[in-house]
Amino acid sequence: MMIRDVLVNLKMGEGPDVATDFAVSLAAELDAHLTGVAVTYAISIPPVYTEAFSTEFIDVQRQESQKLADAAVMRFTEAARSMGLTGEVRQIDGSLGGAAEEVGVMARLYDLTVVGQPDRDQIGSDEVVTEAVLFDSGRPVLLVPRNQQKPFSARRIMVAWDGGRTAARAVAEARPFLPQASFVEAVVVQARSKADEVPGADLARHLARHDKHVELRRLAPEGSESVADCILKEAVAREIDLIVMGGYGHSRLREFVLGGVTRDMLDKATIPVLFSH
Repeated sequence: MMIRDVLVNLKMGEGPDVATDFAVSLAAELDAHLTGVAVTYAISIPPVYTEAFSTEFIDVQRQESQKLADAAVMRFTEAARSMGLTGEVRQIDGSLGGAAEEVGVMARLYDLTVVGQPDRDQIGSDEVVTEAVLFDSGRPVLLVPRNQQKPFSARRIMVAWDGGRTAARAVAEARPFLPQASFVEAVVVQARSKADEVPGADLARHLARHDKHVELRRLAPEGSESVADCILKEAVAREIDLIVMGGYGHSRLREFVLGGVTRDMLDKATIPVLFSH
């Protein structure tokens, strides 16, 4: 398996588009085709409230959204050109939920989709699109942290391993990155372990058959430390470039209501994360 076709969700609005910059560097490194998707969001107004909004107001909102999309496309085109890439652009026009679903379906025909980290202070398009791609595409999703400055690298990889289906799928979908890794660490987060149990030993044996040595580590959260905090602390200490993990091992509703490792990582990640569902 090789990464040859990459999709990136372009950021609408002000500020740097770290996902686009990261996707451009990734495509250049892997010699992959890159497509940027820009969404023009239409206001979805229930019929009962239609009279409260004038046609002029709706048209102005649509025009503003189109300006943001045009600016995002221009940023993407310039970033791609700076790396010698010819970037392709696709535009979607629709409501927030409808457009996100369309991006999720579109992503099924790409090897990888790159998304920016949602803003923790507001629920917006980034979070909706990220979850739609993760749940609906059947393909891996690479989350780029808000403050990411370094270009793509997979020299040092961490696998967050829990033995589950989504984690196993994430390892399989991370294989295109493994050949260039000089260091691979598999971590299992658990409070206690049997004396004769080596967490992740089976995973290490599996990857050894792909000519990749894996260093195993068991991490134990300290005090009220969350699993995500524990993983990220280890990743920073080991200077990890890419974290690989399963996304949403439980239902989306359960994680939304009760919280979970995936939602915690989406919110707190300071290192690029390759998710698979």
